[in-house]
Amino acid sequence: MERRNLRSEPDPKIKAQFKDTPWAISLFNDPILIPFTNDSRVPKSHTGDSFCAQTLNTPTTISAWQSFHRLPSSSSPSASNQSTETLTVMKLGSALNGHPDICHGGFVSLLLDEVIGSAVEERRPRDKSMMTAFLKVDYKKPVKTPATVLCRAWCERGEGRKMWGRGSVEDGMGGVFAVGEALFLVVEKLGGAKL
Repeated sequence: MERRNLRSEPDPKIKAQFKDTPWAISLFNDPILIPFTNDSRVPKSHTGDSFCAQTLNTPTTISAWQSFHRLPSSSSPSASNQSTETLTVMKLGSALNGHPDICHGGFVSLLLDEVIGSAVEERRPRDKSMMTAFLKVDYKKPVKTPATVLCRAWCERGEGRKMWGRGSVEDGMGGVFAVGEALFLVVEKLGGAKL
């Protein structure tokens, strides 16, 4: 399967921001995981992706963001039907709060939209784009800030223009803050921008 995201070794400055979080550093050191940069985190020559690439790329919003692919196990009999899981570790600041020291719930849904979209994007045609048609979020417990979170996501299936995925926002040690499911529609590229 061709990788859509930008394959890149983690920036040492990004990795250094997680040095005090053992479970996060273990992701950086796991030889099975394939690091990549989410395309939405990369500034463009147009206004697309500006929310994640610029507005949420500050010391008080998301100061560090690193994603990894976990490929399906080749030893599994159903490996050809399994999706790649994406794991994303982020450092969240207090400028994301809704309540004092608690991350805004709408921001948590944005995280799920972004990471599930990144996982589902693996299967879209290269000459097309995707848009979220449906996102359902179940909140399990508040995300206190500042925080380091782990987001997991995978594509469940695709049918024609429709692609379904699931994901979670976690504390990296087994605790779950929120889970989500999403439907994305494959669309023509918008506004002439090369997405």
